[in-house]
Amino acid sequence: MKAAGTRFESVHYAADFIRHGKSMRKTLPLVLFLSVFSGCTTLDEGREAEVINSIRYDDTPCPQLISERNALAARHGLSPAVQRTPATESRFMGVGPLIPDLRGQETREQGLAIGQIDAMNRSITRRACESQQS
Repeated sequence: MKAAGTRFESVHYAADFIRHGKSMRKTLPLVLFLSVFSGCTTLDEGREAEVINSIRYDDTPCPQLISERNALAARHGLSPAVQRTPATESRFMGVGPLIPDLRGQETREQGLAIGQIDAMNRSITRRACESQQS
């Protein structure tokens, strides 16, 4: 048995490096492929963008906010009372951030509109705007 740091150990280290280098050649294209897609908008990010904070609408006068909500709902063919349903848990545990958002532009815009309408409704309810209109 030779002491640590001798030429005998360095030969084994080189052989291990070469043996693992072959598997590295197989994984490197996968890593490059995934890194390219990580720059795209993912499904999780797209759904997260649909969540709108209702506080941003608290400075808007009630009649103006109600008319904006109704116009937005009419533009997208939605009910003014629509509520945003939370996104379901991903079936792809752990790789959700890597799945690109492949929904169509119209679907993404409608999801964003639902989030905005829901936020407007929360602001209207919190400030009791509907009762002020009566």
